Amino acid sequence: MPRKKSLDRRTYLKYTGAVSLPALVAGCGDEGPGETEEDEEEDGDVDDEDVDDEAWEGVDEFYFEGRIAAWTGIEPEIIAGVDNPDLVLFEGQEYDFRWINEDGAVHNIAMHDENEDVVDDYATEGMGDEGEEQTLENVVASEEMVTYICEFHPTTQVGDLEIITN
Repeated sequence: MPRKKSLDRRTYLKYTGAVSLPALVAGCGDEGPGETEEDEEEDGDVDDEDVDDEAWEGVDEFYFEGRIAAWTGIEPEIIAGVDNPDLVLFEGQEYDFRWINEDGAVHNIAMHDENEDVVDDYATEGMGDEGEEQTLENVVASEEMVTYICEFHPTTQVGDLEIITN
């Protein structure tokens, strides 16, 4: 019986890309049946026009579950259950970013600018013990900050920061 030839990774990607690209160009990558733009915003994106500054006032600590797949909000309530939530910070206000390692992979948390550089040394060391917690304390919000990120998983554990200036 002839042996079946398996696809190598490069060939697989070539074929799936050839199928996926036309579907995306045709608009098949937009909302699916029953999905709305509001559903898309649940993925963490804050619509600038809908930001309720008052909902973020008084918030000075964020608490997340850290997993390779995403930062998942625990507290405050406004981010609970949301993966990689956009956060609204007030310029000059101090914040703490606390997280628990949910998968035992090595993670850290850092504040990055638009050039993907750490702002003002706001970054923790990597930590890989499941169940352990870590806090990046006394982060003073500044206009330079655009993302909070795990530098070990920068494509999946990253959320946007919106800085409200006085």
